[in-house]
Amino acid sequence: MARNLAYELRKAYDDALSGYDVLAMPTVPYTAQPLPDPDAPLEVYLSTALGMLANCAPFDVSGHPACTVPAGLVDRRPTGLMLVGGRFDDATVLRVADAYEKTVGGFPAPPTT
Repeated sequence: MARNLAYELRKAYDDALSGYDVLAMPTVPYTAQPLPDPDAPLEVYLSTALGMLANCAPFDVSGHPACTVPAGLVDRRPTGLMLVGGRFDDATVLRVADAYEKTVGGFPAPPTT
């Protein structure tokens, strides 16, 4: 069943990309969160780690190249922009990522205070 859903996912992204070179979307579905305390229970670590996969994991299944680039700071924490391209078109994704980073001047350093 999961394998069949992968084909549907692939088709949905192929359709979304049919008129575009890349899709731009958030890397994770929420702003950066503080790291769990070193003595936090395993459940906290797992929920933190797994919560970050929602936007990225589909491309591991669909075969579409995806790249994240630094997009700035939100509430003094880093945020990322994920670029997704057509299957086997990694070069376009990397060119767009490079152009974006050059245009915005790279990633700003977080405030020290």
